[in-house]
Amino acid sequence: MVWRAAALLVLGAVITSAWTVPGQAATGGTSLNRGVAVVVVPSLDLERFAERGAIGLFVPGAGATVSRERALASLVRGRVISSLVGLDGEVTLRLSTKPAATTIYLELPPAGSHHNVIRYPIAIVGPGYRGILVSGSTRIDGLVSLADVAPTASALANGTRPRISARADTNAVATLALLDARLARAHDARTGATLVLVAWTVLFASLGVLARSALAGRASLLVALVALVLALLLRGVGIDDPAIVVAVLACLTGAFSLVLALRPAVMMPAIVCLLTVVLITLVAWPEINALSAIGPHPDGGGRFYGVTNQVETLLLAPSLAAAALAGITGVVAIGVLLIVTVGWSRAGADGGGLLVVSASFAILLVGLTRARLTPARLVVGAAAIVVLSLAVVGLDALIGGSSHVTDAVGGGPGSVLDDISRRLRISWEGATGAVHTALLCVLSLAGLAWLGIRGRKRPTVVAMLVAIGVSLLVNDTPVDVLGYGALGCLALTAWEESRGPATARSVAAVHPRAPQEHPSH
Repeated sequence: MVWRAAALLVLGAVITSAWTVPGQAATGGTSLNRGVAVVVVPSLDLERFAERGAIGLFVPGAGATVSRERALASLVRGRVISSLVGLDGEVTLRLSTKPAATTIYLELPPAGSHHNVIRYPIAIVGPGYRGILVSGSTRIDGLVSLADVAPTASALANGTRPRISARADTNAVATLALLDARLARAHDARTGATLVLVAWTVLFASLGVLARSALAGRASLLVALVALVLALLLRGVGIDDPAIVVAVLACLTGAFSLVLALRPAVMMPAIVCLLTVVLITLVAWPEINALSAIGPHPDGGGRFYGVTNQVETLLLAPSLAAAALAGITGVVAIGVLLIVTVGWSRAGADGGGLLVVSASFAILLVGLTRARLTPARLVVGAAAIVVLSLAVVGLDALIGGSSHVTDAVGGGPGSVLDDISRRLRISWEGATGAVHTALLCVLSLAGLAWLGIRGRKRPTVVAMLVAIGVSLLVNDTPVDVLGYGALGCLALTAWEESRGPATARSVAAVHPRAPQEHPSH
Protein backbone atom coordinates (compact mmCIF):
# COMPACT_ATOMS: atom_id res chain seq x y z
CA MET A 1 0.00 0.00 0.00
CA VAL A 2 2.86 2.32 0.74
CA TRP A 3 4.19 1.71 -2.76
CA ARG A 4 0.83 2.68 -4.30
CA ALA A 5 0.93 5.91 -2.35
CA ALA A 6 4.49 6.48 -3.50
CA ALA A 7 3.55 6.09 -7.16
CA LEU A 8 0.68 8.56 -6.90
CA LEU A 9 2.76 11.11 -5.03
CA VAL A 10 5.43 10.96 -7.73
CA LEU A 11 2.72 11.50 -10.35
CA GLY A 12 1.43 14.48 -8.39
CA ALA A 13 4.93 15.90 -8.27
CA VAL A 14 5.20 15.69 -12.07
CA ILE A 15 1.93 17.55 -12.55
CA THR A 16 2.76 20.27 -10.07
CA SER A 17 6.45 20.75 -10.72
CA ALA A 18 5.35 23.40 -13.18
CA TRP A 19 4.75 25.77 -10.31
CA THR A 20 7.85 24.87 -8.27
CA VAL A 21 10.63 24.46 -10.83
CA PRO A 22 13.22 27.13 -10.16
CA GLY A 23 13.72 29.35 -13.16
CA GLN A 24 14.53 32.85 -14.22
CA ALA A 25 11.70 34.98 -15.55
CA ALA A 26 12.41 36.81 -18.77
CA THR A 27 12.73 40.56 -18.72
CA GLY A 28 10.55 42.55 -21.09
CA GLY A 29 11.89 45.01 -23.62
CA THR A 30 14.66 44.62 -26.16
CA SER A 31 16.21 48.06 -26.26
CA LEU A 32 17.64 50.50 -23.77
CA ASN A 33 17.42 54.25 -23.68
CA ARG A 34 17.30 57.02 -21.07
CA GLY A 35 21.07 57.03 -20.70
CA VAL A 36 21.82 53.33 -20.04
CA ALA A 37 24.20 51.18 -22.09
CA VAL A 38 25.72 47.69 -21.86
CA VAL A 39 29.14 47.42 -23.49
CA VAL A 40 31.25 44.29 -23.96
CA VAL A 41 34.95 45.18 -23.90
CA PRO A 42 37.98 43.04 -24.90
CA SER A 43 39.66 43.60 -21.55
CA LEU A 44 38.43 45.22 -18.35
CA ASP A 45 40.96 46.74 -15.95
CA LEU A 46 39.41 46.61 -12.49
CA GLU A 47 41.92 49.10 -11.06
CA ARG A 48 40.90 51.75 -13.59
CA PHE A 49 37.16 51.18 -13.29
CA ALA A 50 37.30 51.09 -9.47
CA GLU A 51 38.15 54.79 -9.60
CA ARG A 52 35.07 55.58 -11.69
CA GLY A 53 32.35 53.21 -10.50
CA ALA A 54 31.59 49.87 -8.83
CA ILE A 55 33.28 46.62 -9.81
CA GLY A 56 32.56 42.93 -9.43
CA LEU A 57 32.98 39.43 -10.81
CA PHE A 58 30.58 37.11 -12.61
CA VAL A 59 30.53 33.48 -13.74
CA PRO A 60 30.00 33.34 -17.53
CA GLY A 61 27.78 30.24 -17.59
CA ALA A 62 26.49 27.18 -15.79
CA GLY A 63 28.01 23.76 -16.28
CA ALA A 64 31.42 22.23 -16.74
CA THR A 65 32.28 24.25 -19.83
CA VAL A 66 31.56 27.73 -21.14
CA SER A 67 32.03 29.54 -24.43
CA ARG A 68 31.84 33.12 -25.61
CA GLU A 69 28.78 32.26 -27.70
CA ARG A 70 26.85 30.89 -24.71
CA ALA A 71 27.95 33.69 -22.42
CA LEU A 72 26.77 36.26 -24.97
CA ALA A 73 23.48 34.40 -25.40
CA SER A 74 22.96 34.39 -21.62
CA LEU A 75 23.78 38.09 -21.42
CA VAL A 76 21.22 39.25 -24.00
CA ARG A 77 18.51 36.84 -22.81
CA GLY A 78 18.78 37.61 -19.10
CA ARG A 79 19.09 33.95 -18.20
CA VAL A 80 22.06 31.66 -17.77
CA ILE A 81 22.03 28.95 -20.42
CA SER A 82 23.44 25.60 -19.35
CA SER A 83 26.21 24.08 -21.42
CA LEU A 84 24.10 20.92 -21.64
CA VAL A 85 21.29 22.40 -23.76
CA GLY A 86 20.94 24.47 -26.89
CA LEU A 87 20.56 28.23 -27.07
CA ASP A 88 16.98 29.32 -26.47
CA GLY A 89 14.90 32.09 -24.95
CA GLU A 90 13.85 35.54 -26.05
CA VAL A 91 16.49 38.24 -26.55
CA THR A 92 15.76 41.05 -24.08
CA LEU A 93 18.85 43.23 -24.37
CA ARG A 94 20.55 45.10 -27.19
CA LEU A 95 24.25 45.76 -26.65
CA SER A 96 25.83 49.15 -27.21
CA THR A 97 29.16 50.17 -28.66
CA LYS A 98 29.62 53.41 -26.75
CA PRO A 99 29.00 54.49 -23.14
CA ALA A 100 26.03 56.41 -21.74
CA ALA A 101 25.26 58.22 -18.49
CA THR A 102 25.15 54.80 -16.79
CA THR A 103 27.17 52.10 -18.46
CA ILE A 104 27.62 48.42 -17.64
CA TYR A 105 31.00 47.18 -18.86
CA LEU A 106 31.92 43.52 -18.91
CA GLU A 107 34.48 41.16 -20.34
CA LEU A 108 33.42 37.82 -21.86
CA PRO A 109 35.39 34.59 -22.36
CA PRO A 110 37.49 34.29 -25.51
CA ALA A 111 36.28 32.28 -28.50
CA GLY A 112 36.11 28.52 -28.13
CA SER A 113 35.09 26.18 -25.31
CA HIS A 114 36.72 26.53 -21.89
CA HIS A 115 36.43 24.93 -18.44
CA ASN A 116 34.07 27.01 -16.34
CA VAL A 117 36.57 27.84 -13.61
CA ILE A 118 37.32 31.52 -14.31
CA ARG A 119 35.36 34.51 -13.06
CA TYR A 120 35.24 37.55 -15.34
CA PRO A 121 35.19 41.27 -14.43
CA ILE A 122 32.19 43.58 -14.64
CA ALA A 123 31.89 47.27 -13.79
CA ILE A 124 29.04 49.77 -13.63
CA VAL A 125 29.83 53.43 -14.04
CA GLY A 126 27.04 55.82 -13.16
CA PRO A 127 25.15 57.53 -10.33
CA GLY A 128 24.96 55.41 -7.18
CA TYR A 129 27.65 52.96 -8.23
CA ARG A 130 30.82 53.11 -6.14
CA GLY A 131 32.69 50.28 -4.40
CA ILE A 132 31.78 46.67 -5.17
CA LEU A 133 28.71 45.25 -6.88
CA VAL A 134 26.16 43.22 -4.91
CA SER A 135 23.14 41.18 -5.97
CA GLY A 136 20.44 39.21 -4.22
CA SER A 137 20.81 36.56 -6.91
CA THR A 138 24.14 35.46 -5.46
CA ARG A 139 24.11 36.81 -1.88
CA ILE A 140 27.90 37.05 -2.12
CA ASP A 141 29.21 40.62 -2.10
CA GLY A 142 31.33 41.19 -5.20
CA LEU A 143 29.85 38.32 -7.21
CA VAL A 144 26.88 38.90 -9.53
CA SER A 145 25.01 36.69 -11.96
CA LEU A 146 25.34 37.21 -15.70
CA ALA A 147 21.56 36.81 -15.86
CA ASP A 148 21.23 39.97 -13.71
CA VAL A 149 22.75 42.29 -16.30
CA ALA A 150 19.79 42.59 -18.70
CA PRO A 151 17.19 43.08 -15.89
CA THR A 152 19.48 45.62 -14.21
CA ALA A 153 19.92 47.61 -17.41
CA SER A 154 16.17 47.57 -18.02
CA ALA A 155 15.43 48.66 -14.44
CA LEU A 156 17.92 51.52 -14.61
CA ALA A 157 16.43 52.68 -17.92
CA ASN A 158 12.92 52.61 -16.44
CA GLY A 159 13.80 54.17 -13.09
CA THR A 160 13.00 51.07 -11.02
CA ARG A 161 15.12 49.17 -8.49
CA PRO A 162 17.91 47.22 -10.24
CA ARG A 163 18.99 43.74 -9.28
CA ILE A 164 22.65 44.74 -9.18
CA SER A 165 23.47 47.54 -6.74
CA ALA A 166 26.67 48.60 -4.99
CA ARG A 167 28.08 48.95 -1.51
CA ALA A 168 30.98 51.11 -0.41
CA ASP A 169 34.43 49.55 -0.38
CA THR A 170 37.61 51.61 -0.28
CA ASN A 171 39.71 48.66 -1.46
CA ALA A 172 37.39 47.00 -3.95
CA VAL A 173 40.11 45.44 -6.10
CA ALA A 174 41.69 43.64 -3.14
CA THR A 175 38.25 42.52 -1.94
CA LEU A 176 37.53 40.92 -5.31
CA ALA A 177 40.95 39.29 -5.46
CA LEU A 178 40.32 37.69 -2.06
CA LEU A 179 36.83 36.57 -3.13
CA ASP A 180 38.19 35.01 -6.32
CA ALA A 181 40.81 33.13 -4.31
CA ARG A 182 38.17 31.86 -1.86
CA LEU A 183 35.97 30.66 -4.71
CA ALA A 184 38.93 28.81 -6.20
CA ARG A 185 39.83 27.20 -2.86
CA ALA A 186 36.23 26.08 -2.26
CA HIS A 187 36.24 24.50 -5.72
CA ASP A 188 39.55 22.72 -5.06
CA ALA A 189 38.37 21.35 -1.70
CA ARG A 190 35.03 20.04 -2.96
CA THR A 191 36.17 16.73 -4.46
CA GLY A 192 38.23 15.76 -1.42
CA ALA A 193 35.43 16.70 0.97
CA THR A 194 32.97 14.62 -1.03
CA LEU A 195 35.28 11.61 -1.00
CA VAL A 196 35.65 11.89 2.78
CA LEU A 197 31.88 12.01 3.25
CA VAL A 198 31.29 9.04 0.95
CA ALA A 199 34.12 6.97 2.45
CA TRP A 200 32.97 7.35 6.07
CA THR A 201 29.33 6.66 5.17
CA VAL A 202 30.17 3.52 3.20
CA LEU A 203 32.54 2.27 5.92
CA PHE A 204 30.05 2.71 8.75
CA ALA A 205 27.12 1.44 6.68
CA SER A 206 29.07 -1.67 5.65
CA LEU A 207 29.81 -2.44 9.29
CA GLY A 208 26.16 -1.87 10.13
CA VAL A 209 24.93 -4.26 7.44
CA LEU A 210 27.63 -6.94 7.56
CA ALA A 211 28.54 -6.91 11.26
CA ARG A 212 25.12 -5.81 12.51
CA SER A 213 26.83 -3.06 14.50
CA ALA A 214 24.14 -0.69 15.76
CA LEU A 215 26.81 1.88 16.62
CA ALA A 216 28.13 1.88 13.04
CA GLY A 217 24.58 1.98 11.67
CA ARG A 218 23.79 5.11 13.65
CA ALA A 219 27.13 6.70 12.75
CA SER A 220 26.53 6.13 9.03
CA LEU A 221 23.41 8.30 9.24
CA LEU A 222 25.22 11.07 11.10
CA VAL A 223 28.19 11.36 8.72
CA ALA A 224 26.51 13.62 6.15
CA LEU A 225 25.24 16.14 8.69
CA VAL A 226 28.47 16.12 10.70
CA ALA A 227 30.58 16.67 7.56
CA LEU A 228 28.29 19.47 6.40
CA VAL A 229 28.39 21.30 9.75
CA LEU A 230 32.17 20.83 10.05
CA ALA A 231 32.64 22.29 6.57
CA LEU A 232 30.52 25.30 7.56
CA LEU A 233 32.50 25.72 10.79
CA LEU A 234 35.84 25.61 8.96
CA ARG A 235 34.66 28.26 6.50
CA GLY A 236 33.24 30.34 9.35
CA VAL A 237 36.58 30.51 11.15
CA GLY A 238 38.42 31.30 7.94
CA ILE A 239 40.08 27.93 7.26
CA ASP A 240 39.76 27.27 3.53
CA ASP A 241 43.08 25.80 2.39
CA PRO A 242 41.93 22.68 0.47
CA ALA A 243 44.51 20.33 2.00
CA ILE A 244 43.74 21.45 5.55
CA VAL A 245 39.97 21.33 5.01
CA VAL A 246 40.06 17.79 3.62
CA ALA A 247 42.45 16.59 6.34
CA VAL A 248 40.30 18.02 9.14
CA LEU A 249 37.13 16.57 7.63
CA ALA A 250 38.81 13.18 7.22
CA CYS A 251 39.87 13.12 10.88
CA LEU A 252 36.88 14.68 12.61
CA THR A 253 33.89 13.49 10.56
CA GLY A 254 34.25 9.86 11.57
CA ALA A 255 35.21 10.68 15.15
CA PHE A 256 32.33 13.07 15.81
CA SER A 257 29.85 10.73 14.11
CA LEU A 258 30.91 7.90 16.40
CA VAL A 259 30.77 10.08 19.51
CA LEU A 260 27.23 11.26 18.72
CA ALA A 261 26.20 7.67 17.93
CA LEU A 262 27.47 6.17 21.19
CA ARG A 263 24.11 6.51 22.93
CA PRO A 264 20.94 5.65 20.96
CA ALA A 265 18.93 8.28 22.85
CA VAL A 266 21.27 11.04 21.64
CA MET A 267 20.84 10.33 17.93
CA MET A 268 17.49 12.03 17.34
CA PRO A 269 18.23 15.28 19.25
CA ALA A 270 21.71 15.38 17.69
CA ILE A 271 20.24 15.28 14.18
CA VAL A 272 17.71 18.01 15.05
CA CYS A 273 20.47 20.19 16.52
CA LEU A 274 22.69 19.75 13.45
CA LEU A 275 19.77 20.56 11.14
CA THR A 276 19.11 23.70 13.18
CA VAL A 277 22.76 24.76 12.84
CA VAL A 278 22.48 24.35 9.07
CA LEU A 279 19.26 26.41 8.98
CA ILE A 280 20.74 29.22 11.10
CA THR A 281 23.86 29.37 8.93
CA LEU A 282 21.83 29.50 5.72
CA VAL A 283 19.80 32.42 7.04
CA ALA A 284 22.39 34.42 8.96
CA TRP A 285 25.59 33.75 7.00
CA PRO A 286 24.73 32.75 3.40
CA GLU A 287 28.29 33.54 2.26
CA ILE A 288 29.74 30.99 4.69
CA ASN A 289 27.48 28.35 3.20
CA ALA A 290 28.26 29.45 -0.37
CA LEU A 291 32.03 29.24 0.13
CA SER A 292 31.96 25.98 2.11
CA ALA A 293 33.61 22.82 0.77
CA ILE A 294 30.20 21.10 0.85
CA GLY A 295 27.39 23.22 -0.52
CA PRO A 296 26.56 25.51 -3.43
CA HIS A 297 28.76 25.92 -6.50
CA PRO A 298 29.03 29.70 -6.99
CA ASP A 299 32.42 29.26 -8.65
CA GLY A 300 30.72 27.47 -11.55
CA GLY A 301 27.45 29.37 -11.69
CA GLY A 302 25.44 26.27 -10.80
CA ARG A 303 24.10 27.46 -7.45
CA PHE A 304 25.13 30.68 -5.74
CA TYR A 305 23.44 30.13 -2.36
CA GLY A 306 21.00 27.97 -0.45
CA VAL A 307 20.61 24.19 -0.64
CA THR A 308 21.79 22.25 -3.68
CA ASN A 309 20.30 18.95 -4.83
CA GLN A 310 23.36 17.27 -3.32
CA VAL A 311 22.81 18.79 0.14
CA GLU A 312 19.05 18.32 -0.04
CA THR A 313 19.55 14.59 -0.68
CA LEU A 314 22.17 14.29 2.05
CA LEU A 315 19.82 15.87 4.60
CA LEU A 316 16.97 13.48 3.88
CA ALA A 317 18.27 10.19 5.29
CA PRO A 318 19.18 11.44 8.79
CA SER A 319 16.01 13.55 8.92
CA LEU A 320 13.80 10.58 8.07
CA ALA A 321 15.53 8.43 10.69
CA ALA A 322 15.16 11.11 13.37
CA ALA A 323 11.50 11.58 12.47
CA ALA A 324 10.85 7.84 12.70
CA LEU A 325 12.44 7.78 16.16
CA ALA A 326 10.47 10.81 17.30
CA GLY A 327 7.05 9.31 16.59
CA ILE A 328 4.11 10.77 14.67
CA THR A 329 4.34 14.23 16.23
CA GLY A 330 8.06 14.22 15.61
CA VAL A 331 7.54 13.38 11.95
CA VAL A 332 5.49 16.54 11.55
CA ALA A 333 7.90 18.71 13.56
CA ILE A 334 11.07 17.51 11.83
CA GLY A 335 9.30 17.63 8.47
CA VAL A 336 8.44 21.29 9.06
CA LEU A 337 12.04 22.01 10.12
CA LEU A 338 13.37 20.42 6.93
CA ILE A 339 10.79 22.17 4.74
CA VAL A 340 11.82 25.54 6.19
CA THR A 341 15.50 24.69 5.75
CA VAL A 342 15.09 23.58 2.15
CA GLY A 343 12.29 25.80 0.88
CA TRP A 344 12.43 29.17 2.63
CA SER A 345 13.88 31.81 0.30
CA ARG A 346 16.18 33.12 3.05
CA ALA A 347 17.50 29.60 3.68
CA GLY A 348 17.65 26.78 1.12
CA ALA A 349 15.50 28.40 -1.59
CA ASP A 350 14.99 25.05 -3.32
CA GLY A 351 11.56 24.84 -4.95
CA GLY A 352 11.91 21.25 -6.14
CA GLY A 353 13.11 20.32 -2.68
CA LEU A 354 9.76 21.34 -1.21
CA LEU A 355 8.06 18.60 -3.20
CA VAL A 356 10.80 16.11 -2.42
CA VAL A 357 10.66 16.68 1.35
CA SER A 358 6.85 16.84 1.48
CA ALA A 359 6.42 13.62 -0.49
CA SER A 360 9.01 11.68 1.52
CA PHE A 361 7.59 12.70 4.91
CA ALA A 362 4.05 11.96 3.74
CA ILE A 363 5.13 8.44 2.78
CA LEU A 364 6.91 8.07 6.13
CA LEU A 365 3.69 9.00 7.93
CA VAL A 366 1.75 6.44 5.91
CA GLY A 367 4.28 3.75 6.75
CA LEU A 368 4.47 4.54 10.46
CA THR A 369 0.71 4.79 10.97
CA ARG A 370 -0.02 1.81 8.70
CA ALA A 371 -2.91 3.84 7.38
CA ARG A 372 -5.40 2.09 5.13
CA LEU A 373 -5.05 3.59 1.69
CA THR A 374 -7.97 4.10 -0.66
CA PRO A 375 -7.96 5.78 -4.06
CA ALA A 376 -9.65 8.82 -2.57
CA ARG A 377 -7.06 9.12 0.19
CA LEU A 378 -4.24 8.79 -2.33
CA VAL A 379 -5.65 11.63 -4.41
CA VAL A 380 -6.16 13.79 -1.34
CA GLY A 381 -2.62 13.06 -0.16
CA ALA A 382 -1.08 14.00 -3.49
CA ALA A 383 -3.16 17.19 -3.61
CA ALA A 384 -2.13 18.05 -0.05
CA ILE A 385 1.54 17.87 -1.03
CA VAL A 386 0.90 20.24 -3.91
CA VAL A 387 -1.06 22.66 -1.74
CA LEU A 388 1.56 22.56 1.00
CA SER A 389 4.40 23.33 -1.41
CA LEU A 390 2.52 26.19 -3.03
CA ALA A 391 1.43 27.52 0.37
CA VAL A 392 5.02 27.59 1.64
CA VAL A 393 6.18 29.57 -1.40
CA GLY A 394 3.14 31.85 -1.24
CA LEU A 395 3.63 32.56 2.47
CA ASP A 396 7.31 33.16 1.82
CA ALA A 397 6.51 35.75 -0.85
CA LEU A 398 3.80 37.30 1.35
CA ILE A 399 6.26 38.03 4.16
CA GLY A 400 8.76 39.56 1.74
CA GLY A 401 10.80 36.56 0.64
CA SER A 402 12.39 36.71 -2.77
CA SER A 403 14.34 34.12 -4.75
CA HIS A 404 14.25 32.29 -8.05
CA VAL A 405 11.61 30.04 -6.46
CA THR A 406 9.14 32.84 -5.66
CA ASP A 407 9.80 34.32 -9.10
CA ALA A 408 9.05 30.97 -10.75
CA VAL A 409 5.79 30.47 -8.87
CA GLY A 410 4.71 34.02 -9.69
CA GLY A 411 5.42 33.48 -13.38
CA GLY A 412 2.29 31.39 -13.86
CA PRO A 413 1.84 28.43 -16.22
CA GLY A 414 2.77 30.34 -19.39
CA SER A 415 6.46 29.47 -19.27
CA VAL A 416 6.02 26.19 -17.42
CA LEU A 417 6.31 23.82 -20.38
CA ASP A 418 9.49 25.53 -21.50
CA ASP A 419 10.99 25.22 -18.01
CA ILE A 420 10.04 21.57 -17.65
CA SER A 421 11.30 20.69 -21.12
CA ARG A 422 14.60 22.49 -20.55
CA ARG A 423 15.21 20.88 -17.17
CA LEU A 424 14.39 17.42 -18.48
CA ARG A 425 16.85 17.97 -21.32
CA ILE A 426 19.50 19.10 -18.86
CA SER A 427 18.85 16.01 -16.73
CA TRP A 428 19.05 13.66 -19.70
CA GLU A 429 22.20 15.25 -21.07
CA GLY A 430 23.75 15.33 -17.62
CA ALA A 431 23.11 11.61 -17.16
CA THR A 432 24.06 10.42 -20.66
CA GLY A 433 26.46 13.08 -21.93
CA ALA A 434 29.57 11.17 -20.85
CA VAL A 435 30.43 7.52 -20.31
CA HIS A 436 31.41 8.00 -16.67
CA THR A 437 28.17 9.83 -15.74
CA ALA A 438 26.04 7.21 -17.48
CA LEU A 439 27.95 4.47 -15.63
CA LEU A 440 27.48 6.24 -12.29
CA CYS A 441 23.74 6.53 -12.91
CA VAL A 442 23.41 2.87 -13.89
CA LEU A 443 25.37 1.70 -10.85
CA SER A 444 23.35 3.97 -8.56
CA LEU A 445 20.07 2.70 -10.01
CA ALA A 446 21.20 -0.90 -9.53
CA GLY A 447 22.15 -0.16 -5.94
CA LEU A 448 18.83 1.57 -5.29
CA ALA A 449 16.93 -1.37 -6.77
CA TRP A 450 18.76 -3.77 -4.46
CA LEU A 451 18.23 -1.56 -1.43
CA GLY A 452 14.58 -1.05 -2.38
CA ILE A 453 13.92 -4.79 -2.55
CA ARG A 454 15.78 -5.33 0.70
CA GLY A 455 14.01 -2.50 2.53
CA ARG A 456 10.58 -2.51 0.88
CA LYS A 457 8.87 -3.04 4.25
CA ARG A 458 10.80 -0.32 6.05
CA PRO A 459 9.01 3.08 5.97
CA THR A 460 12.21 5.13 6.12
CA VAL A 461 13.77 3.35 3.14
CA VAL A 462 10.57 3.56 1.11
CA ALA A 463 10.27 7.28 1.93
CA MET A 464 13.87 7.84 0.78
CA LEU A 465 13.22 6.03 -2.49
CA VAL A 466 10.13 8.15 -3.12
CA ALA A 467 12.18 11.28 -2.45
CA ILE A 468 14.73 10.18 -5.03
CA GLY A 469 12.01 9.50 -7.60
CA VAL A 470 10.41 12.91 -7.09
CA SER A 471 13.79 14.62 -7.16
CA LEU A 472 14.64 13.06 -10.51
CA LEU A 473 11.48 14.64 -11.93
CA VAL A 474 11.73 18.15 -10.45
CA ASN A 475 15.50 18.67 -10.28
CA ASP A 476 18.12 18.62 -13.02
CA THR A 477 21.17 16.91 -11.48
CA PRO A 478 20.45 13.18 -11.83
CA VAL A 479 24.01 12.10 -11.03
CA ASP A 480 23.90 13.86 -7.64
CA VAL A 481 20.37 12.71 -6.88
CA LEU A 482 21.04 9.06 -7.70
CA GLY A 483 24.51 8.89 -6.19
CA TYR A 484 23.80 10.64 -2.91
CA GLY A 485 20.35 9.06 -2.81
CA ALA A 486 21.91 5.60 -2.96
CA LEU A 487 24.32 6.65 -0.21
CA GLY A 488 21.42 7.79 1.99
CA CYS A 489 19.47 4.60 1.32
CA LEU A 490 22.52 2.54 2.25
CA ALA A 491 22.87 4.41 5.56
CA LEU A 492 19.16 3.97 6.33
CA THR A 493 19.40 0.26 5.52
CA ALA A 494 22.41 -0.13 7.81
CA TRP A 495 20.62 1.68 10.62
CA GLU A 496 17.39 -0.29 10.22
CA GLU A 497 19.03 -3.71 9.90
CA SER A 498 21.47 -3.21 12.77
CA ARG A 499 18.71 -2.41 15.23
CA GLY A 500 17.42 -5.20 17.43
CA PRO A 501 14.64 -5.79 19.94
CA ALA A 502 16.72 -4.89 23.00
CA THR A 503 15.62 -1.29 23.06
CA ALA A 504 12.15 -1.95 21.72
CA ARG A 505 10.47 -1.62 25.08
CA SER A 506 12.05 1.73 26.04
CA VAL A 507 11.39 3.37 22.68
CA ALA A 508 7.90 1.96 22.30
CA ALA A 509 7.01 3.20 25.75
CA VAL A 510 7.54 6.79 24.63
CA HIS A 511 6.63 6.50 20.93
CA PRO A 512 4.36 3.48 20.46
CA ARG A 513 4.43 3.72 16.68
CA ALA A 514 8.13 4.56 16.32
CA PRO A 515 10.68 2.02 15.03
CA GLN A 516 12.86 0.71 17.84
CA GLU A 517 16.55 1.24 18.49
CA HIS A 518 19.15 -1.23 19.64
CA PRO A 519 21.80 -0.15 22.14
CA SER A 520 25.30 0.48 20.83
CA HIS A 521 27.55 -2.54 20.40
